[in-house]
Amino acid sequence: MMITLLTHARELNKSTGTGKLVKAALGDRCNIITWSRTKPDKSLLLTLQNKTTLLLYPVNSDKQTHLLTELDWPQTQYNHFILLDSTWQEARKIYNRSPYLHTIPSYAFDVNYPSAYRLRRNQRNMGLCTAEVVLELLDRQKHVGDYNSLSELFQQHNH
Repeated sequence: MMITLLTHARELNKSTGTGKLVKAALGDRCNIITWSRTKPDKSLLLTLQNKTTLLLYPVNSDKQTHLLTELDWPQTQYNHFILLDSTWQEARKIYNRSPYLHTIPSYAFDVNYPSAYRLRRNQRNMGLCTAEVVLELLDRQKHVGDYNSLSELFQQHNH
């Protein structure tokens, strides 16, 4: 399993960001790419051509996307996951200003618990931070060791 964090440049310097925790826990199985509106990363564009790549992002239902349902999730063969690593407002802008992201399947986790993240004010009801989304993914993919490593880092960072 590979995770790519498409990260807003402002997120890279924030001490409260959780993308760096994902990278620390997963090592070379996590790639951080700085988002650019005018010059998309070439390796990202190649990754998007791979049929095993899935965008984890809660897209609006009025957008034309290839949004997977909960029933589709167990039947998927995805092994590369892209997350937008930024604030919720910035993530929306990244998605809307990156038409190349609209062409790949997307999946939004439907969680029924609030974010535990305390270092930044949560900007959406039930909106998870980057580390929490990856924890949810690791749990669903049954990657117990990675889940435990990231969970420990997240708990330390969050207190």
